This record gives sequence, C-alpha cells and structure tokens, in this order.
Amino acid sequence: MKRVILLTAIFSIIVMPVCAAVTSSGILGKVKAAEAGLTDWKADMVITEANKKNVSGMGDGYGDILKLDKALVFYKTPDQIRYDGFAEGIKVTYVQNGYTKLILATMVRHKENVKNAPGKRFDSLDLGFVSSKLWNDNNVTVVCVDKKTGIAKLKFDPKFGDKDKRHDMVWLNPNTLKLVKREKYRGSGEMRTRTVYSDYEKLTSKLPIATNANLFNGSGKELGSVKYKNVKVNTQIKASLFSLSQK
Repeated sequence: MKRVILLTAIFSIIVMPVCAAVTSSGILGKVKAAEAGLTDWKADMVITEANKKNVSGMGDGYGDILKLDKALVFYKTPDQIRYDGFAEGIKVTYVQNGYTKLILATMVRHKENVKNAPGKRFDSLDLGFVSSKLWNDNNVTVVCVDKKTGIAKLKFDPKFGDKDKRHDMVWLNPNTLKLVKREKYRGSGEMRTRTVYSDYEKLTSKLPIATNANLFNGSGKELGSVKYKNVKVNTQIKASLFSLSQK
C-alpha cells in the first residue's frame, strides 16, 4: 500500500507541473500581448466544398460559408467580421458586428441578435486565429497539455445562451499561439464539426493566423476547405463596412 501511495505521489510530481505550467489566464495574457497593434486585416478566401450532402444540415454559419465559391473576408478589432462572397453567381454578404448578425443577398435582408445563440455566431476561431474576445464570451479552461508536443487542449464553455452541453474543444500551441484543431459540440453533446488548421502567416509579430482550414462533420466526413490568400494587415478598414443599417 505504501508503495502504491509513493508511486502515485511521484507520478503527480512528474505530471502536474506539465499541466500546471499552462493556465487559461496565462494564455490570455500572451494573446493580449500578441494582438496589441492589430486593428484590422483582410484576405481573399477560396472555399472548396467537398460534398454538398455532407454540408447540408450543418446549420447557420458553416453551411452558408461553405456554399460560397470565393469571398473577401474582413476583420476589425475587437469583434467585427464581414464576408463578401458569391454563391452560384449571386452576391451574398454576411456581417457580424458585436452580437448582431446581418445577411444581405438578392431580395434578402435578415438581421438577428446572436448573443444567446453561440452556434450561429462567428468568432476568431472561425477565422483561424485566437483573440482575447474569446475569453469574454466563454469560460476557458485548460484540460491538459500533451507532454510530448506541448500542445494544450482547452475547453470553451459559452457564457451566454442555453445551459446545455454546447462547447468547443480547442488545441493550440501555448507558446506560439498557433491553432491546431477545433471541435464544436451541439447542445445535445454531439460533435458538430472538426476543423484542422495549417499553413500560418503573421497578423502581428507574435500572433499567427492559419491560412488553411480543413473542415469535417461529426462523423469525420470532409465538409470542405477554406484557404486565405493575400492577407493584408492594418489597412484602415472603415467601420462603415460593418454597419448594420446597410442594405
């Protein structure tokens, strides 16, 4: 019995510092420092849809974006996002300003408050990078850290919306802040999507963005890929581009 207790204590000494060295607040501090100086960015986005059947039923956000052929994406700190794209020759615009989402298309103008609907909201993870705004909208905890790779696994529990099983699991390198993978779970606890990130550029000297993302549904079937080209930072994007009164 004493031997078991001794081995358990030794195991705790060996393992705990690895996980304890990485904390949610520690990562947040690095993110805030890394994003300092970033005001906006834009890029050309190319969407490759793998299978229309796999995309159907994914709900707002993913189904919409993956149906586009190509788009321009705009981001302005701290939480303004815009997609201008084309789907089967028809121009479609998605704007999210704070917690309000606006959809513009031919004969369509739909505005909705998505604060309590995290499944409908866009965030920086959808764009391929980590931002401090994520901590405003979620309770973030470090689940564990891989001892070999140093990759941290984080759980994002939405602060707003129904009290259900909806959450995200995010893998990132806590030193470089590179996103590795993200899994989104529905309110039922079922996995909705998995995103695998790769090919990085810099938004600031310490803040990387993944310029390639491969998406899969909960069953592991490929949904498509999103690639960025011509990423341009701090181009003084006008706030009017994210206006919620535009038509």
